Amino acid sequence: MSQPPEFTLHFETDDMTGDQVARLGLSNAAAATVERLLQVVSTVDDARRQPGDLLDETLDALKTMNKVIARAIMTELMRGTPEEDLADRLDIDPFTFARQHGRLNKTHLLNDPQGLWDELRPTCPATIHDTCPADPATAAHHLDLWMRRHLDPREAAPGPTHPVSAGL
Repeated sequence: MSQPPEFTLHFETDDMTGDQVARLGLSNAAAATVERLLQVVSTVDDARRQPGDLLDETLDALKTMNKVIARAIMTELMRGTPEEDLADRLDIDPFTFARQHGRLNKTHLLNDPQGLWDELRPTCPATIHDTCPADPATAAHHLDLWMRRHLDPREAAPGPTHPVSAGL
């Protein structure tokens, strides 16, 4: 059975590089953070929330945001940004950067996109349906669909078909 056009993948995992998969992991964590924060925005369920639930939900979003930061660091390293530059942006010295963030350097997986995804997937923060499947190209596709639902409908021009994966 053929898939509808909006479900057709426009590339395969073999077409990806490690830095693209790292960027996809960053997109996934950012989308998960947005989803968690959207749950805090609504007041409809407040009557059913227990004391402390709002704080717990907000702290959960913060934990996910910390994954966004870690995946941004990983993506920058995969793209060749020097550690010294990242340390400077974080306002820490290079030694502290290496100690705190050295584990995020996955440049040895630049030519192994599936290997990098296999490392990212167990810590995938997504609450979004199907954005952490075994195949990163499929994950990119699902994030495209998620992002299209969140594009501003007031824009004069229609949004891109592949708002996440097109830039990979």
